[in-house]
Amino acid sequence: MTKSLLSLILLPLLLAGCAQMPDTQVTRHQIDDLRDHDKDGVINQRDMCADTPTGTKVDITGCAPWEVKPKYDIQTVYFNYDDAHMRLDQNETYTLLFNLLEQKPQAKVILVGDTSPEGTDQYNKALAQRRTGVIKDALIENGIAPERISEQEFTQVTELTKHLKKRERRTIAVITSNQMEPVKKWTIYSSEQSAQHASTAQ
Repeated sequence: MTKSLLSLILLPLLLAGCAQMPDTQVTRHQIDDLRDHDKDGVINQRDMCADTPTGTKVDITGCAPWEVKPKYDIQTVYFNYDDAHMRLDQNETYTLLFNLLEQKPQAKVILVGDTSPEGTDQYNKALAQRRTGVIKDALIENGIAPERISEQEFTQVTELTKHLKKRERRTIAVITSNQMEPVKKWTIYSSEQSAQHASTAQ
């Protein structure tokens, strides 16, 4: 029998085998949860950390790395014209400042003294120092350690004073504490946001 004849005999058998329909019956139940409830890019089936905050950087298990970030609380105590005595209507603000420091034993505060623009810089500098001094003394009297308190005044050029856009009869208290936060995912706005200072004082 020639090879050509053998090929003609086997060809229909091969074609018949190929023409058999595949088995489409699925016996395995769908158990994978392919949803992404916290929208972090990791499906629920693999997500080991549910409820990831929006915009957080995550690993393949859906968990975020954490870092220590400074947290700022701003309180402003106002004074009367050419005066460094605590006003009665500022007691609530002072109490809030004190409570923040008492509740956060590791927190520190910078008191930034300011004045209205009338008068010489030399006079106003001394007035600003008296205003921060009266608040510092009150905090120490109430049990806040002196080493947690520092003072600046508007005539100095610091990271805080450069944000003062107007002159007012006040002392600005900037309380700084550390807290753990999940690392944020980079966006086109990240650089702009990191450049903004935490202080909202003007």
